[in-house]
Amino acid sequence: MDISDVDQNAADEHQELLARKVLEEIATVGTGADVPLDEYIKILADYRCCCERRGNYKEAELVHHVLRQLRLEEENRHVAALTQQQESERQGLEEAHMLEFQNFNRIWNEKIDAFEEHQLDCEAAMLERHSMELADFHAEMSAEPLKRPKFSKDLLNLRKIQETLAKQKNYAEAHKMKLKADKLESQELDRINREKAEKYSKREAQMLSRHRGELMAMRKRMERGKEELERARKRELEILLQRYHNVRRGLQGQQNVVKAKTGTLLLKHAANKNTDSSGAAAINVSMGTGTFGPLVVKKRFEPSATSTATGYHGSAVHPAEGGGGPVADITPREDALPPI
Repeated sequence: MDISDVDQNAADEHQELLARKVLEEIATVGTGADVPLDEYIKILADYRCCCERRGNYKEAELVHHVLRQLRLEEENRHVAALTQQQESERQGLEEAHMLEFQNFNRIWNEKIDAFEEHQLDCEAAMLERHSMELADFHAEMSAEPLKRPKFSKDLLNLRKIQETLAKQKNYAEAHKMKLKADKLESQELDRINREKAEKYSKREAQMLSRHRGELMAMRKRMERGKEELERARKRELEILLQRYHNVRRGLQGQQNVVKAKTGTLLLKHAANKNTDSSGAAAINVSMGTGTFGPLVVKKRFEPSATSTATGYHGSAVHPAEGGGGPVADITPREDALPPI
């Protein structure tokens, strides 16, 4: 026996010790998530080659069976990890959408609250102006100087006759004429005062009517402005929801492609009896090249730095289009609000 054979036997014995240790750990610990299957598969595959060289085919058959079980376990791990990752991606999308939706509602609620507060301020200012205008009118009416009343010709004639009778010393007739003139003067003063009161009352009624018209017109303008705000909010909410549905549909489609290709690769690899590596290893190679898998999902759905900073990202399309084209940022803007 030459030196090379001695070295080979020593190497085989060392490999057998490693394999025995691996088999013992599998028997006692099992193949849980913490077990390094890749390392175990490599050690057992090398030991199977040793058994083949030694002609120990029963041992080789046993190791080969264990290798098949380990390969199946690794593939199951990969499928479970893929399922968990896709669930995490969907959960992340839902959480991002919920945050975006909450931010959307917060911004629009602030806009509508500010609009309503402005409406109340405008109404209060108008009512104060109307009150001051009415007070000025009342002050003007009270401060108007008394004018000498303009009596009728009949009353002036009675007063002239009264004075004439008094000059003629006909006091009895003069007294009768005075009483008659006083009665007529009282009636005419009542008529003059009544006409003056009716004049001011009419002016006041006209002023109050104008005030009511101005207030109603302002309220209608404010109501139209609020309705326009609500319509704008509804339109942009529809865009937000459509964008979310498009992104979710795209993510689901991509995940379905990944699952379908994973299943195809696993079935194809299972039919290959000449390899000890699992189908998960072939899938990892395919993912590393960017053919499919989480790398593709990340490239497609990972938000940009700018969109992440604004809180609004992704693309939205018209429902009839089904996916693709981007839309403008839907963050409510000051210039998008209707004029007050």
